[in-house]
Amino acid sequence: MSESVRRSWSGWRDRTVRVREDDSAAPSLLEVRGGITSNFYFHAAVGDRPHVETLVVTHGRRRLRVALPADADGFSVRRRVVADGAGGFQRWHARLIDAGSLPTLSSKEYAGKWTETFGYFQAKQYYEHARVFRYEFNDAGSVTYHPATGGKPVEIPYSADRRKGTIPLPHHGYVTVSSAGKWRVSIV
Repeated sequence: MSESVRRSWSGWRDRTVRVREDDSAAPSLLEVRGGITSNFYFHAAVGDRPHVETLVVTHGRRRLRVALPADADGFSVRRRVVADGAGGFQRWHARLIDAGSLPTLSSKEYAGKWTETFGYFQAKQYYEHARVFRYEFNDAGSVTYHPATGGKPVEIPYSADRRKGTIPLPHHGYVTVSSAGKWRVSIV
């Protein structure tokens, strides 16, 4: 099976995977996980070059969902080695998922830990009716909004100083929340 038509990948080592061949302007959605004792860094990639920013770091076998930016055509994986050099002997796994498998943002409050990506699909009629995504971290965290139609993501990077805040949601898209500590999010 050709690498361009695959919907899932796994491996033991560092690797760069090309997810799409076309010039799609929309982000792709990935679900990733590491092994029981192995953690992996996932980065967006353009061709064979990974971006500097980390999309997500796996935490054991926990499944984490992230949005691959519209300007990236794939991802790269790098094994995370702990201080004593024991990186574990496990595989990483990644698969493309559909927007319907994401939790959908509503006026309800959501709480969690680590990384989660939400779908935002509520219609609006005018710009002034745009909803606002509210976040609160117990520890440092980041928030990234990817418009479903593509374009540059809006990102609030990791910062210990910025534990509360908001991001406007002007259009349909995906919001990724990431923190090593607990977080609470909602839309208003």
